[in-house]
Amino acid sequence: MVTTAMRDVIRCWLDKLQASLFWISLLKIQEFILFLTSCMMIGILGAVVICRYVLRVDLFGYDEIVMISAFWMYFIGSSYAMEKRGHVRADILERVLPPKGKKILRIFAGLLQSVVAIETVNLSVAYIVNGFKIWPTTSAWGLPLMTSMSAVAVGLVLMAFYVIVQLLEEITTPVPDSAAEKGEL
Repeated sequence: MVTTAMRDVIRCWLDKLQASLFWISLLKIQEFILFLTSCMMIGILGAVVICRYVLRVDLFGYDEIVMISAFWMYFIGSSYAMEKRGHVRADILERVLPPKGKKILRIFAGLLQSVVAIETVNLSVAYIVNGFKIWPTTSAWGLPLMTSMSAVAVGLVLMAFYVIVQLLEEITTPVPDSAAEKGEL
C-alpha cells in the first residue's frame, strides 16, 4: 500500500514533471507535428485531386509521402490523445461502481495498459533495429521506410510514458467521498 508520505512525494514529482519545460515542450512538439502532417496530408491530397481531375495528369509517388505523413499523424496523434485523456474508453463498468471500486478498476486498467505499452515499446524497438538492418525504401521515390517506421516507435514510447504517468496519478489520488462525488456536499 502507498503511504501518505510516499504518495505526497510521488504527487509532488508528478506535478513538477507536468509543469516542467520538458513536458510543455513535448506537447508543443507533438502539436507542431500534428499541424504539419495534417497540412501535408491536405495539401498533397488536394494537389492529387487538382492534378487528376482538372489537369488530367497523375501525381507520381504521392502515396509514399502521404504514407509517411499518415504514420506520423496517427502515432503522434495517439500519444497526444493519451496525454490529454482523449483516447477511446469503454467505461461502462466504471459508471456503476462505488468510488473505491472505480479507483481499483482504474488502477487495474492502468497496470494492464502499462504492461501492454511497455511490451509494444519493446516490439517497436525490435522493429526499428530490423529496419536499420534491412533498410527498406519506397518503390517510386526511394524514400527510406525508417521515416514512417520511426513514427511507430516514437508514438509508442510517448504513449507508454503517458500511461505510466497516469497510472502514478491514479495511485496517488485519494478516493473521493461518496457524498462529494454525488454532489451532496
